Amino acid sequence: MLVFVSLRKKGGIFIKKLNVFLILIASIFISLINVKAENANFYEGEYISGVYMNKYDFNTHITYYQQARILRKTNTNEIAYCIEPFTMFNGNSIYQSTTTPNLSSYQIDRISKIAHFGYGYSNHTNQIWYAVTQLMIWQEATYGDYYFTDSLNGNRINIYQNYINEINNLINKYNEFPSFDSEYTLISGNNLVLEKDLSNITVTGDNLIQENNKLIINPTNEGTYTYNVVKEDNIYNKPYIFYKSSNSQDLIIGGDINTKSLSFKVNVIKTEIQLIKIDKDTQYIEPRGEASLDGAIYSLYNENNEFIKDLVIEHNQATINNIPLGKYYLKEKEAGTGYQLDTNTYEINLTKDNYKHQLMVENKVIEKTITIEKKYGDTNILKAEPNISFNIINSYYEIINTITTNDLGIASITLPYGTYTLKQVNTTEGYQKIDDIAITINNTLDEIIELKDLRIEVPNTSTNNYLLIELIKLLLVLW
Repeated sequence: MLVFVSLRKKGGIFIKKLNVFLILIASIFISLINVKAENANFYEGEYISGVYMNKYDFNTHITYYQQARILRKTNTNEIAYCIEPFTMFNGNSIYQSTTTPNLSSYQIDRISKIAHFGYGYSNHTNQIWYAVTQLMIWQEATYGDYYFTDSLNGNRINIYQNYINEINNLINKYNEFPSFDSEYTLISGNNLVLEKDLSNITVTGDNLIQENNKLIINPTNEGTYTYNVVKEDNIYNKPYIFYKSSNSQDLIIGGDINTKSLSFKVNVIKTEIQLIKIDKDTQYIEPRGEASLDGAIYSLYNENNEFIKDLVIEHNQATINNIPLGKYYLKEKEAGTGYQLDTNTYEINLTKDNYKHQLMVENKVIEKTITIEKKYGDTNILKAEPNISFNIINSYYEIINTITTNDLGIASITLPYGTYTLKQVNTTEGYQKIDDIAITINNTLDEIIELKDLRIEVPNTSTNNYLLIELIKLLLVLW
């Protein structure tokens, strides 16, 4: 701190200041609660050449002036600053460290930072920095007018304003703490990149890279991760300390200022869109006939109708993971073999609260109705043939169904995509069965098949008997 001779200027006459603050009882009380308090002594050190300062007390209307002088701690020579500009310094006083100086929390914060960034910080090695630091501390500690003069009690000057500005700028910059959201959502496999002013800032947490003013966060496992942001400027490797005395100015020795900190969370999620392909009619994953649900292709688009990816159905499903949150659309561009195209457009909205979607998509199999019209008779006269059964045999030679004609000789069946054989099981007595008929289902156009059973030809038995009699006669003659 700077020490001043206790003079006052009033009507051209200097009168020695007599005010002494007696706070012995308060000091004793504080010493009881601060069991680790340190006792210390301080002394008036060297003057600062050519630097003069005035301080005016608005309460008493007294102006104090002195050449700037440094206060130091006995034995260690650490520099100290006065925080009671209108109280006399007593070199015989015993000081006691305290965590409760007679200052507001704002004053403590401001004064500790002035002491930190003032004399001794970085390139602030000229002793003028000490005088500037002391003046700024007085301005924060007690209401008054403090200024430099060109000589002892001379004219007000403002030649050190750049020093003051630099300390204030350093404090303001330190007070600027980067803003972070309380929570971020990160898609697994991607990076969360945050660009902030990270001067004097350290960020800790899992899967974190800090590059100058850039944070790159990339945990891959689902879960919530916490990151701690700490701002500190520990160049002195010691804390600042306030000292109280019952009969002298209260002081501060500068040191590292309080750190500033906050934390934020990153929620890592794995987004997912899963398609499950089913048959529309059965609502089941098994395809019908010889059709296949696999092989269908769905195209994924974002909300700007920009193509993202094709999803191919395999084993009745297709999945895409870890795409950004947002709105998407799905359209089928190719159906599986034997199935009709799904013409629906599906909208999917991935949010941080609903980021996994399972979607059932369905196709209708290609199928048609086969109608049999069965008739029998001779070539010229045909009539409906009822109660005639036909087996429907698939390509694996399995009988999958049997149909029988009604009184009108009609039977029908609807078959899904594939190849089949129509085989007649029975017939009306005296009539032939038809040959097997191959049926191919590859479109949806219904088909009618007309079938005719013809009479079985019976040999002429009267002619045959005549020939037999004539043959017997011939044999008897020869015999």
